[in-house]
Amino acid sequence: MLVSEIEIITPQSVNDCLLLLSKNETEHRIIAGGTDAVVRMKEGKWRPSAWINIKGLKDLRYIKEKNGAIHIGPLTTHTDIIHSPLLQKRADVLVEACREVGAVQMQNMGTIGGNIGTASPAGDTIPALYVLEASIELQSINSSRIIPINQLFTGPGRTVIKPNEMITNIIIKPQTENEIGIFQKLGPRKAQSISIVNVAIMLSMASNRECLGGKIAFGAVAPTIIRAKKCEALLSLNPLTDDIIENIAKVAWKEVMPITDGRATAEYRRDMASALLERGLFRLMRRWENK
Repeated sequence: MLVSEIEIITPQSVNDCLLLLSKNETEHRIIAGGTDAVVRMKEGKWRPSAWINIKGLKDLRYIKEKNGAIHIGPLTTHTDIIHSPLLQKRADVLVEACREVGAVQMQNMGTIGGNIGTASPAGDTIPALYVLEASIELQSINSSRIIPINQLFTGPGRTVIKPNEMITNIIIKPQTENEIGIFQKLGPRKAQSISIVNVAIMLSMASNRECLGGKIAFGAVAPTIIRAKKCEALLSLNPLTDDIIENIAKVAWKEVMPITDGRATAEYRRDMASALLERGLFRLMRRWENK
């Protein structure tokens, strides 16, 4: 099937889109920025009989604070996130992740909902959303439900999203004054968005290098994003001296579960996961001491 043979349907509202999804008459797929879709079509993987183009649904593009949480619309672009004063202050780890999503053109086109929906183990925004304890609102024509992000993915390219559902809201927990975050990525080049390894780190700090706890999420080292629970348990061995940081990084080498593919070997990914975590922790300590 040629790309030109695929029907494109453009709903005028969220409700129209949900109605289309509820009919389930054809093999359809939602498209927004299209940055992932183009790649998958070239690979011959995504060839639906119809695309549902939701790019024009302005109701799904927003960043707002409500009831102590930050709400992000699925059509919010990576550029929107990068330039948001609210997210720069209260979710800097997500801002950093979006800065690493390929070239500027890709940041302008790509959406956070698309990054989530693609369900790539190497998706850059997803580890950041893990450490921000994000929840994803899924809506159908008759109901809605909220899923913690660590329960959303079932494998590479697979989620619990039903054919009649779409992402309508991403809810994150804002960082507090004593929380600091960082995103680290190893990729072949800036213009290519696919990570070889990435990691998001969030620390809750007290004084000096005293860490009250934290969250660490790795991408591209397992079938889905993983929380490095063993590494996290060591973060409160205070203070976070250089030696402790180096030991935590060594634990990461054993905790990740990468594969060998065309971009990197499993051993190389283990080495780089350890190195990225160590570098990220050292950088966070410098930020905290200079705060």
